[in-house]
Amino acid sequence: MGAPIAAFLTLVLSLLLLRRLVFRPVVPGMDANLLDGAAIAALNRDRLQKLEQRRSTSTTAETLTLPSTPQQARKHLKKLEQLSRGSASERLQAMKEAQRWGDRLCLPLLRRGQRDATVAVAREAASALEAFRGEPLGGYRNATATGSGKASLPRNVARMR
Repeated sequence: MGAPIAAFLTLVLSLLLLRRLVFRPVVPGMDANLLDGAAIAALNRDRLQKLEQRRSTSTTAETLTLPSTPQQARKHLKKLEQLSRGSASERLQAMKEAQRWGDRLCLPLLRRGQRDATVAVAREAASALEAFRGEPLGGYRNATATGSGKASLPRNVARMR
């Protein structure tokens, strides 16, 4: 009775040791013996620095001025359409500009952006569409009353059932 238990414990112990030896956590480009707090803090500082550099270069990108008249709105929308047909960075810029503008005219552009092959463009479009979700301005009753009017029932309601 004691032999199977001893064999089982030996097996478990050997598996744990094997796991410890084979699956040792290793940071790329760093010796496993140097994983102390100072090295990890240096890695974190380096990553934060790179992230801040990326953010600063993205904020200095050229932004379009927001329109104030209907004519400017049409021109702005055409410019956004041109950007959305360009490269991945141009499509991303178009989604950011559409989000900054926040007009309902951008909805078709943002919906197309959601189905974009580039993940960053799709995420930006989805976050821009968040502003349009939820209850309409003035509530649901006012939206249906001011919409296309009250929809009447069909003439042959009995045949529909």
